Amino acid sequence: MRRSEAFQVLGVDPRFDLSPRDLRAAWMRRAASAHPDAAGAVDESARVNDAMRILSDPIERAQALREERGAAAVDGRAMPQAFLLEMMELRERADACAGDAAATAELRAEAGLRRETAIAEIAQVFSASGSGARAAAVVEQVIGQINVIRAFDRMIEQLDRESGGGGPSL
Repeated sequence: MRRSEAFQVLGVDPRFDLSPRDLRAAWMRRAASAHPDAAGAVDESARVNDAMRILSDPIERAQALREERGAAAVDGRAMPQAFLLEMMELRERADACAGDAAATAELRAEAGLRRETAIAEIAQVFSASGSGARAAAVVEQVIGQINVIRAFDRMIEQLDRESGGGGPSL
């Protein structure tokens, strides 16, 4: 299944700002009608679950919207230039706070907040992009923010490993 089909499979509007509650309700409606025990539709049940997986993850949902709006499916490595310097500084702070549980927890919370900020920036790009050829170009800005989210995900995972804790899930 193409990522962009996930919206149609769950019967939700193709937009980034889907609330978890609305998304879960749409999934439950579709899952009930496609459940293998009820309808014998194993393939359709798998498609519904795959659609939920895609739309539940902000990175996958952003990629689905990019695809749906005609943006290139290429997954580039671009990041905002200022972010690269910022991430280097954050990594230095992470090295400096090794063994200090309070400092590690503070840095993890900061990384989580920055991750949420990047998700909000993606939502803003999608809501401002509209549709048409210009939208495809505008939506390409999303790649940088997706990579920012991935960088913070990796940093949070590293901090969790080094502190020996799992921390709250993302």
